[in-house]
Amino acid sequence: MRVGVPFFEPSAYPDRIQATGGDPVPLRLPRARPAGGIALVREWVADITEISCAGEDLDALLLAAAEPAELAGLLLAAIRLDLPAVCAGSAGSPLAIAFAALGVTPVTEDAAEVAVNIARSGGPRPADLVENFSLANALRAGLAAGGGPELLVHLSAVAREARSAGFPQTIRVLAPETTALTTPGSNWLARHGTAGLLATLGDSLHEVPTVAGSLKKTLPDTPPAPEGEGLRLVFIRGRSSGTEAVCRISGSASEVSGECRVFDGEEAAITAVSRGEVASSNLLVVRGCGPRGGPGLPVLRRLADALKGAQVGDMPVLTDGVAPDDAGGAWTSLVSPESAFGGVLGLLRDGDSLTLDLAEGRILADIAAKELSGRETVVSVSPAGAGYAARYARSALPALEGAGFGR
Repeated sequence: MRVGVPFFEPSAYPDRIQATGGDPVPLRLPRARPAGGIALVREWVADITEISCAGEDLDALLLAAAEPAELAGLLLAAIRLDLPAVCAGSAGSPLAIAFAALGVTPVTEDAAEVAVNIARSGGPRPADLVENFSLANALRAGLAAGGGPELLVHLSAVAREARSAGFPQTIRVLAPETTALTTPGSNWLARHGTAGLLATLGDSLHEVPTVAGSLKKTLPDTPPAPEGEGLRLVFIRGRSSGTEAVCRISGSASEVSGECRVFDGEEAAITAVSRGEVASSNLLVVRGCGPRGGPGLPVLRRLADALKGAQVGDMPVLTDGVAPDDAGGAWTSLVSPESAFGGVLGLLRDGDSLTLDLAEGRILADIAAKELSGRETVVSVSPAGAGYAARYARSALPALEGAGFGR
């Protein structure tokens, strides 16, 4: 049984496949990639993997990657190739835990052995496993593991690739009611692992098939409950503008407000923060970071680090990019429509006051609608160059639709 192993770094999986009776087919993928954010990287990985596997006469795939965008891209390629596939994500990452709940990552079994077994049996294939119930499981598990906006983007892309209808509605219902029980790297997660977290979720998970059999039959007894992180995602909307965004908050916070300081791109915001040009009363608006403007949805990790370094880590941020999972304060990200697509972020100016009503899920501005509509829209776009990134930037879908290529 020929098991393809697409990889970016040398891996022990080919040897483990051979030890379990399979015929490993290592497929070294190039590390170089177009400059851009997580969605652009994911789409490039999916395309290059699909091309690399074509013509190899494979019976199955074993997918492993350290970065969530890479792991998601590998799964997209497996769905397109319609090959049985096993994911072996990095231990403890929210997306890897989500993929275990989705049914494509073994919970307790050896990934190489499972890959050889499904190569022999011919299934299940990813498209057989990715459906509404398993996607709901994946969303709950990933959020419980501390996943944030990036998790929503990649799961939306997987749902779209598998043609599973209804996932956008599932996100908007389940995400606000699912709080983080732990975070990557926590002592509890190191002790109890993916299996322990899924067991803790218990009856909230649907019973679904996986690459290794029934999901719930593979889980151990429920471990002691984690202490809990209390983080949750709240969807907020601007009724007149049609704007939507995702805010990650902790505790019982009911409102975020501030006087806008508007920046075109992460670099400009970092410069202002490092120079002490922002005040604690400000709400940082960072535009030009969406799927088309970024391009590809960059994660604003450097800005989060700059805010921590300037000891204003709790300052609220509003962006069409992606909030880092470990960012402090109230970050509101994935603003859609993005500024590069004529979104309301392009109408905001320094000094405007915004209130994000988390209890009611509303975005409120002190600017009259007539004044706002009379402003010239600033369309913020980072240079996409030519080739793959430029083609992506011309057609990329909104973040909560997966931010993949538009059809």
